[in-house]
Amino acid sequence: MSSSWFPPKHIPAPSTNGDNHPLLPSHNGGSFHDEEDDDAIELEMGRFATNEPQPGLLSRIRNWPPWYFAVAIVGMLGLLWLLRPAAREPLQIPPSVYVDHSAASQAKVDRLLARQSTTFAQAEARYTLRNNRPPPAGFDKWFEFARKHSCLVDDYDQISRDFEPFYQLAKVDPKFFKKMVDSGIASMQKNGRGFSTGVFKGDKFDLTNEEGTLYRGDWPRTFGRFIDFLPDMNIILNGRDEPRSLFNYRQPGLQEKALQASDKTPFEHSPHPTSTYFKDDVHCIVPNSPNGFTGAANDASAFMLYASSEEFTTDLYPIMSMTKISPCFADILVPSEFYYSDSGWSPKYAFANNVNWTDKIPKLYWRGMNSGGRMYEKNYHAFPRFRLIDIARKQPELFDVKISGFHWDLCGDKCDGNAIIKEYNIAKVSSPREDVYKYKYVFDVDGNSFSGRYLGLLRSGTLVFKSTVFLEYFGDWLQPFEHYIPIRPDLSDLVDKLEWAVTHDAEAQRIQQAGQAFAERIMTNEQNDCYFSRVLLEWGRLYTMAEAAGSKGSDHAPIPGQPLPEADD
Repeated sequence: MSSSWFPPKHIPAPSTNGDNHPLLPSHNGGSFHDEEDDDAIELEMGRFATNEPQPGLLSRIRNWPPWYFAVAIVGMLGLLWLLRPAAREPLQIPPSVYVDHSAASQAKVDRLLARQSTTFAQAEARYTLRNNRPPPAGFDKWFEFARKHSCLVDDYDQISRDFEPFYQLAKVDPKFFKKMVDSGIASMQKNGRGFSTGVFKGDKFDLTNEEGTLYRGDWPRTFGRFIDFLPDMNIILNGRDEPRSLFNYRQPGLQEKALQASDKTPFEHSPHPTSTYFKDDVHCIVPNSPNGFTGAANDASAFMLYASSEEFTTDLYPIMSMTKISPCFADILVPSEFYYSDSGWSPKYAFANNVNWTDKIPKLYWRGMNSGGRMYEKNYHAFPRFRLIDIARKQPELFDVKISGFHWDLCGDKCDGNAIIKEYNIAKVSSPREDVYKYKYVFDVDGNSFSGRYLGLLRSGTLVFKSTVFLEYFGDWLQPFEHYIPIRPDLSDLVDKLEWAVTHDAEAQRIQQAGQAFAERIMTNEQNDCYFSRVLLEWGRLYTMAEAAGSKGSDHAPIPGQPLPEADD
């Protein structure tokens, strides 16, 4: 995938009224070529050059004998035949036979649960080994809560990764975590910017700012189920679906930059477009493939090209968010309210899957709006949802996909919404969610951010093909090729993997049943609570440790279980 969707830096700045969203130039139609090709063409053109005048082409043709014309015509026809596009062999769809992998799928979940710690001493020992420090205060009550609700006990490596930079900084400045929390809260209480701030005190949680975020009414209900073992602390919750802490702590030498907190306008960085900002300014390059040589996925992601919502900070602020792009963003992951069945945001199905696998249509199904990024000129052709439609048009026998609604607020300056609606035959009404039951395969793809449908699709009885640049809290648990089929951000492998599923029906069923079993038994409301509360225990330890350091007037209070860093000579 070329990087032709990155615009030049001279794109005009947006107007101040918020309606003008200049973005990317249209694709150049493939008119570029390599310098090596230029050299070869010039050599070929000059091979027979002389200083003598040559007769004109028409004069030379008139002097050809008649049989020259016959040879020339036959030669041209042969060349055209050799250069013809290679025709794809018609896909042979084998008869579908139901293969029951449910016992094996359930046994895998059983083994996962069986290897979790069964006593507090065991859980404490495993935590200490994995994290090189003892568990935080309240871990004993959390363990009882997790065991009562059949949660995973040990497998929370994502939480460890999210908090590790803050623990490392705490060795140098134990006040850092609370300082950044308090600074962020002060800014958010004044400016909002899509955040909710709150305080745990006693056995009560209260929101402390007035920003009307989308999930503001859900979090107090969620926290009420496990508030009794959480410490007193202030917290920051990202009320938007997009990540906000644009700090790549995996780059070498950034520890001192994190401690300095040099961003003078935190949560005010709103680049228009985001493409050159990510690529050139902050060097956030997302690989298109997890293995081997690969190009960047930046020009295959609507968020990376022209995010619909921005306002980032370039400092390392502790922020709880529902998603991030790793390693560019440092947000601390928590479960989305989309994944709680008692939340109004959760996608609801009117009835359970009632179509047998052998009766399902062997096509990839998808419906969705044009969510993704701000559309400017022709940039939407690179957005994954539009790209999906373009791919499907070439092989309709494998796809039943359609954009089922148009977000006009994503169509700003130099965006002809009516032309886009006509070009992609965008429907005015959506389809029933239960239509997915009719199909063997379903596609899950990014919109403005992560897709909140994912877990529901895993439970639907349909094999999920998933393409995303975003990371969510369950990234370590749901495994590619085991529970779903991963697709590259640019969708370049979609057709091949879809054809594989069609021609390997039994294996496709195995993946579908494994994903469904895992989603039904592990990805529960209770597991979400166990994850969220464990995040809050880590947050609380860093926050209260900073409070203790502040009360003692020390900048070098130790982290429990760890020695102080050695002083410089």
